[in-house]
Formats: sequence, C-alpha cells, structure tokens
Amino acid sequence: MKNNILKSLNSIKNLIVLVIMLCACSICFAQSSSQKKSGDLPKGYGGVELGMSLDATKSALKSNSDFGYNGDRDVSLLPGENRVLIETDARDTARWSFLEQCWFQFYDDKLYTIMLNLNKKKVDYYSVYSSLVKKYGEPVEFSPERAVWKNDSVQLSLERPLIVKYIDLETFNSLINEAMVEKTAQEQLRDEFLNSF
Repeated sequence: MKNNILKSLNSIKNLIVLVIMLCACSICFAQSSSQKKSGDLPKGYGGVELGMSLDATKSALKSNSDFGYNGDRDVSLLPGENRVLIETDARDTARWSFLEQCWFQFYDDKLYTIMLNLNKKKVDYYSVYSSLVKKYGEPVEFSPERAVWKNDSVQLSLERPLIVKYIDLETFNSLINEAMVEKTAQEQLRDEFLNSF
C-alpha cells in the first residue's frame, strides 16, 4: 500500500512538472510571437513609406486619391535646413476616404514622419487599436492618450483623438541629438555673454 501511495505521489509530481513546463513554453511562445509581430511594423500607408524621396512621395500621393493630394500647392518649406512638409486634406476632395488631413515631413529629401488624421465619423479609436493589436501584438507603450509599437527602425503610434503616426527612428533620433547639440552651444554662448558683464 505504501508503494502505491508513493507511485501516486510520483505520478502527481510528474503531472505537475509537465503542466508547469507546458505553461512556461506557452508563455515563451506568446512573448516571441508578440516580439515577432512588432518586428514586422509597416513603414507607411497607401503606397507612401518612410525613407522615400520627396519626388517619390509626391508620385505615390498622386496615384492614391484617398490622401486628397493637390500637387505642389500642398508642399511647404519648414524653418531650418533641408526640411519640407506636405500637407494634404481629403475632406473635400476624397469624401469616401477614411483619411481627413495628412502630414508628411522630410529631412534631407527623406520622408521621416507620416501623420494620418483619420475620419472619426467612419472609424473609431478602439477599432483601429484592436486592428493594430491583432496585427502587431500589444503596444510597448500605452496610455489614455496613445499606444506605441516600435522596432529598431520604425515607431508606429495611435494617438487620440484619432491619428496614426509612422516615424523613422534613425532620422528622428539624429534630429533630436542635433537639436540638443545646438541648444548646448546656444547655452554656452549665453553663459559667455552673461559672464562678460
């Protein structure tokens, strides 16, 4: 009888160990699946992708009427060196579109930011969020204002009220670093000026 009890306890132990191992494997698989999804983030929407030149972006916008692109009158120069902005408005020219206004920012003839303001009458925040989670897994950052998915090169965010953003992280981070260096130099000049009195 004692042997039967020991055999039963060993069987229960083995079963518990097996269940724990299966749970651990499923957690690891879920994490690697989620990481894989965020590694496959898109670089843009509707034929417009981060890294495109200004001319290639104009051409892509012309070929997709959902953006409401009106040609060169939608193109502006931004303050600073080598900065261009394309701003489109689909509200009047593409009433069927899920897009309202869109912004495309360039630095050194390279598209590094895409902002798509979605039509709140046709689609809602939760539907877009659910679709993004289904495709790319849970966001790496989440707050009431925004959800963010990232990989090494792209940041995709959904922001309230209803804006989808694509950011080329390499260009964006280099611009931030440049701005910090300029600010530091400006602060140094300011300090020298103040010390001259």
